[in-house]
Amino acid sequence: MIAWLLPVGLVGCYLYLMANPRAVSHWLAQYSPSTANAWWIKTPADIELLIDQARRADREAVNLSVHGTVRELVTRLQRKGVRLLISDKVMEHAAGEWDPGTAEIRIRPSTVSMGSRVLAEALAHETAHVAQSCRAGGLGKNSEPMGIQVNAAEVFKHQLGSPLYKGEPSSKAIELEAYSVGANPPWAIQLLDHFCKG
Repeated sequence: MIAWLLPVGLVGCYLYLMANPRAVSHWLAQYSPSTANAWWIKTPADIELLIDQARRADREAVNLSVHGTVRELVTRLQRKGVRLLISDKVMEHAAGEWDPGTAEIRIRPSTVSMGSRVLAEALAHETAHVAQSCRAGGLGKNSEPMGIQVNAAEVFKHQLGSPLYKGEPSSKAIELEAYSVGANPPWAIQLLDHFCKG
């Protein structure tokens, strides 16, 4: 009679994991190599400490709406299942990085120490990549262009000419969208909500 409990339990676990593919990575997140020596922004207190750290680096007065945008972006990303880490484990020459495989955004500590505006722009840029992944089918998917209005490529000529983007023109289109969103951080909130349902 008890012998059937184990197979039924295993089937139940299997069905749960099939219905919730991110569950395992969520459970194991604290053991992820990217979490080592990183500041995982998990709580409202962490968000406020992050904003305060960036604010202390500001060289000029910054409109409080910038801090509100950072607060709202981080909160909405967390609701969508995205982890935010302040970590040096970021691609060389990049201020931040979106990793769809682990559903995490990593922002360099040096980016935070450049001030509130730079933090908001980098976070908006990476959030655009999250929205691009959602457009492609979900958080675990590689980015694909959203088809949004962008600034002229000439505006971001220096950034797009970086060794980071030496690939196909489609990867430059993805980055042009992200830089355009980064130039207007509140837009990232709208795109995240539009493309990442739930």
